Amino acid sequence: MQLSDLVAEKHILVCCGSGGVGKTTISASLALSAAMAGRKVLVCTIDPAKRLADSLGLKELGNEEARIPDEAFDKAGVKPKGELWGMMLDSKRTFDDLIQRISPNEETSRKILENGFYQNITTALAGSQEFSAMEKLYELAASGKYDLIVLDTPPSRHALDFLDAPNKMTAFLDAKVIQWVLKPYLTAGKMGFKFVNRTAKAMFSILEKATGKETLADIADFFLVFEGLYDGFKARAARVRELMEEDGTAFLLVTSPQSGSLSEADFFVERIEQEGMALGGVIFNRVHTPPTDLTSREVEAMGEKAASSLRKYKPAVEALVANLRLFILLAEADKRAIESFLTRLQKGVGSVRVPYLLHDVHDIATLLDVASYLKLRVLRV
Repeated sequence: MQLSDLVAEKHILVCCGSGGVGKTTISASLALSAAMAGRKVLVCTIDPAKRLADSLGLKELGNEEARIPDEAFDKAGVKPKGELWGMMLDSKRTFDDLIQRISPNEETSRKILENGFYQNITTALAGSQEFSAMEKLYELAASGKYDLIVLDTPPSRHALDFLDAPNKMTAFLDAKVIQWVLKPYLTAGKMGFKFVNRTAKAMFSILEKATGKETLADIADFFLVFEGLYDGFKARAARVRELMEEDGTAFLLVTSPQSGSLSEADFFVERIEQEGMALGGVIFNRVHTPPTDLTSREVEAMGEKAASSLRKYKPAVEALVANLRLFILLAEADKRAIESFLTRLQKGVGSVRVPYLLHDVHDIATLLDVASYLKLRVLRV
């Protein structure tokens, strides 16, 4: 399936890849193209660097969905047939909203939300940011407000972190060992340790000295209160997982041709195939393109001839030739790396290449330039 077909037909596009490959720009460009074609689209990012707002030419985006104003399109001389919305996910607030939804009453949710340990894990625990992105995606999809949602995933070092997030979070919250150790602590705290045996009392005393009494009590209290919510949390994670596997969802892998990015892309492709999810395509971004049809040797020979004829400008000519040869070599290296990567993909997985741009992508007009390289049909007025 072509990328343009995915944008026209799918309901969820998840853009994955390592950090620094231009994932946010690609996500915004895909969403813009769909909106131009008549769909109501939301592009959602978790990137705190505000790259999405920058690429849309806006000062900021918040946790609430916001429609991109007509003025932003007017500056580019275009008018979308559909609507483009954007938001920057607040992972902490998303986690809080989930707790309120699955809690049986206000008292339970209040105890969790005010718990010091909870407040730390929702921002510091590995995978919490990725889980929040998945959770928010599920909530937005269930609302039915959008024809298409484009999710710009967190810039994880390994894309696997994003796929593993629901399992990591549920496994952590269901950690029987932690609960087994901490439950007696809270009971002991309430009863003054008198019903706890000597060994356990000594262990808790050591833990209190290491972590502080309030910290240990917060952890114990959190697991006790959360115990009744675990099933709801696990069921929610399972539904998020099902959403990722539906026909209306496709993953797009964004990578650069550099070896580090391609190495992580290899892991992602392997994992997504193992999980039975749909890899819709691969977008190679920031690809060096040949500046000329000449070979490196032909450029060198031309440079020697020019330097001989223009002796006064020999240093400048040599510098220009060296620069041109460098770009040719970079283009050749990128081409070899991409072709090698493509041989490792399953048949039917398409790919497109976006060249290394010499200008920033900071508004609707420049996003449309990116869209043209994605082979997406853009209607200008």
